[in-house]
Amino acid sequence: MANMSDQFRAFLVAKEPVILEGALKSQEANAKEFAREARRKVPRRSGDLRKSIVVTGPGQRTPAYSRGGAKTVPANTYVVTAGDAKTRYGHIVEHGSKKMRARPFWWNTYRTLRAKFRRRHKAALRRAVK
Repeated sequence: MANMSDQFRAFLVAKEPVILEGALKSQEANAKEFAREARRKVPRRSGDLRKSIVVTGPGQRTPAYSRGGAKTVPANTYVVTAGDAKTRYGHIVEHGSKKMRARPFWWNTYRTLRAKFRRRHKAALRRAVK
């Protein structure tokens, strides 16, 4: 029994770079699709909020005015942000205010695509392990 787990562990160690590459590709595809859909669903008045939705890859810094400020994205991660120096009002558009009704675009996009993203990620991992 221990021999089988040792073999499996060795198999995973040998496949680790391929698995990480597959996972990273699926995460990148998911992030880009999310950003594209969020841009499509965001209300367009001036178009500034739409333009501020960006994908930030591993090792890069998020925009300074995105939620949480400028941060370096960890390895094996992609971050999608909305907001820049001109557009610091994405949360108000998403959730509304006393003077403005909510016009959700962020969480609706996430809920719509969540299952698809999981399937894509699982499929990428399955392909990498084979």
